[in-house]
Amino acid sequence: MLLAKSCKAEHHIKNGTIKVGTLYEYRNIENSELVDKQEGMLSFHLNFAGSVEVPILWFATINQGIFGFGDVEPVRFPGKQNAYFEHVAVQRRGDKVILTDSTAVFSRESLNGFIFCVSRVRKTQDCVGIFQGCDAYWYITEARAQAFGVTLSKMLMNYVQKAHAEGEYILPQDTDMSTLKIHIEHRAVEYLGREVVFTNDGDLPLESFMTKMTNMAFTKPESYKKELEYRFCFTFVSGNRIIEPLVKSVYLDSTPLIELIF
Repeated sequence: MLLAKSCKAEHHIKNGTIKVGTLYEYRNIENSELVDKQEGMLSFHLNFAGSVEVPILWFATINQGIFGFGDVEPVRFPGKQNAYFEHVAVQRRGDKVILTDSTAVFSRESLNGFIFCVSRVRKTQDCVGIFQGCDAYWYITEARAQAFGVTLSKMLMNYVQKAHAEGEYILPQDTDMSTLKIHIEHRAVEYLGREVVFTNDGDLPLESFMTKMTNMAFTKPESYKKELEYRFCFTFVSGNRIIEPLVKSVYLDSTPLIELIF
């Protein structure tokens, strides 16, 4: 498989720079083909059809501890979350609860971070036409994804540290730079419908759905499925705390990456 970057000719990586954006930037960019007003944040309508067995932990998470059984604390995801039942009929059964014909709303918003997005395709021509307005493309093999991500993370770290020392703050000024680290994660984006139906014999158990909510940076609505997105996420951490960037994007010298692409 190939990881393909669609761009305008003047922004091609071989021209000397590479742009690394943020989750929040993609809500406001000018190209309507690239913008996602819900980037990093999604709301789902959950429908528990019939009688559905649910772990108490996830029941408490959906109702945010407003009412529950025992002393089970709801799960708190990184970033913002909001959830509530629109209608609920519940019974206790051991370490689980039974929800019958119940509905809920679950909303999540990720913390902001740097991201780099490409399309996962089989052939070079498969990416042509995915994004209108793009007339140039470059590629890496999926086997080189880790090398690409590690190299880009080092470039990003060096840029942020140098800028901070010069008084140009990519991260908050009070960030402890002596403990600053950068975490990288990369994989294909998962696409989910906004309407999620749970049954006792369904393909998507509630536990699996909640696992996807842990990192919303890799979850997008089904309407974006044509993008075939593969995403690199870069998270800055200092003193065991995630540090969110102050800027929408940065431009880096692309030289270290040239040997990895074609």
